[in-house]
Amino acid sequence: MNILQVLARNFKSGPVTLRFPERVTAPADFRGPVQFDPQRCVGCATCAYVCAPGAIRVTGSDSSFEWSYDPGQCTFCGRCVDFCPTQALTMLAERPPLYNRPGALRQTCCLAYPRCPECGQAAQPVNDVVLARVFAEITAEIRTWSRLCARCRQRRYQPALIETGYPARSKEYGP
Repeated sequence: MNILQVLARNFKSGPVTLRFPERVTAPADFRGPVQFDPQRCVGCATCAYVCAPGAIRVTGSDSSFEWSYDPGQCTFCGRCVDFCPTQALTMLAERPPLYNRPGALRQTCCLAYPRCPECGQAAQPVNDVVLARVFAEITAEIRTWSRLCARCRQRRYQPALIETGYPARSKEYGP
């Protein structure tokens, strides 16, 4: 087949592209942009750690953390969804919207850590998924412990650890 025959066949068939803004439907197993559920997130930053292109960033302070996601940097690999311990991330089955500026699709969510029931300071809670991995049975005492700040956890449970034979921190290793 020579080039003239190919050109003639293409000319007869007409255009095959879709006119903007039409789009081809995505296949059933398509991995699109990441969707964030702030109600489930505890600010552990596992998603940012496993995100190779750096599309997810988690920055924290003593009382809050900020979660941000830029679909323009995302490779849609799904590692963040696979490694999220609380299933706060899912992937949409649709393509991201069109954009013309870098960072135009960036999503940012600032969340405050809950307050410690004993001292009132902000405390990053330990979620049920992590507790289930660490403890064979999650008792009421363990749930109470998981809601305390780090200082109250240490103050409340340090004597109990010493009684069970668990070595306490000495002054040479810090507070």
